[in-house]
Amino acid sequence: MTIQWNIFHYIVSKKYLLKIPKLLSLLFLLISTSIVDAQSDTALANIGGLIDLDEITVTASRAAFNVDDFIEMVIEDESFYNAFRNIRFLSYYSKNEVTMFDKKGREKATLKNKIQQNSVDNCRTMEVLEEVITGNYFKRKKKHRYYTGKLHDRLFLTHGKICESRKTGTPKPPASKMEKHIQSLKRLIFNPGKKVDVPFIGNKTAIFSKKMAPYYNYSITSKVYGDSIDCYVFKAIVKPEFQERKKDKTVIKDLETYFDKSTFQVVARHYQLAYAGAAFDFDVTMDIELDQVLGQYIPIKIEYDGWWDVPARKPEISKFSIQFEKYEITK
Repeated sequence: MTIQWNIFHYIVSKKYLLKIPKLLSLLFLLISTSIVDAQSDTALANIGGLIDLDEITVTASRAAFNVDDFIEMVIEDESFYNAFRNIRFLSYYSKNEVTMFDKKGREKATLKNKIQQNSVDNCRTMEVLEEVITGNYFKRKKKHRYYTGKLHDRLFLTHGKICESRKTGTPKPPASKMEKHIQSLKRLIFNPGKKVDVPFIGNKTAIFSKKMAPYYNYSITSKVYGDSIDCYVFKAIVKPEFQERKKDKTVIKDLETYFDKSTFQVVARHYQLAYAGAAFDFDVTMDIELDQVLGQYIPIKIEYDGWWDVPARKPEISKFSIQFEKYEITK
């Protein structure tokens, strides 16, 4: 089963199960205003010596390319976060599709719509242009039956008028333990490879730490993304001998990030996260593509495929995809 986003509904201990709907807010990471600072214990000194390089990268490293500096940039990079924040202040058109499946993989409910976001003077509104719903996607009065559907709605659909400043400011300290988990999960998405403060899995996300590094193969290669963007590609993948044996020792199973060589901007990222434990199980995969439009990087496609299961709740198996088009700057 291939992310990722319902992972977050249940990346909490059993005491939070009744608060699962609130966990959807953690996925406001795509439209949030801050990123948590890095923790000093996540970077592995001299990790460059553990990374496989292709011939092109080896040649570059002999000239001006520094592997350790590149890994530090991978850990600290905020361009991915900034690209998602940009969509809050742009007008655009998008196509959305959410599909729910039963445990045998049969389609049981769908939502397909086309929306137009309008952004004027730092305020955004949204209009649903077309919508087709099948199966039991909603309860009565269009209340969400599935957390995946609620997640999609809260992340990508605007109800009413929302106004905010473009200034990011200083992050506010978390007001509750739940908010602390939410901030940690922002780090997991925007700065993968750092430790997160989440029960059972927190230390396992720090893939550059001395404890976790032995479980992974790391590589830097040179590839052309799409048909024109020359990229460095950083990849971390669980070693074959740990993919089945000790599979609960890791959470990030596969992480691949494309960096534009000319700007070091992230242009695409692939994740697979999976975990099986007493409190929750999940296996999710996500692919995100960015592009430069109107002089700034923005997302153009998001694809999610995964499942999650927590005690006392029905498992959810779902896919969703979003295609962003026709970006405009509206004064």
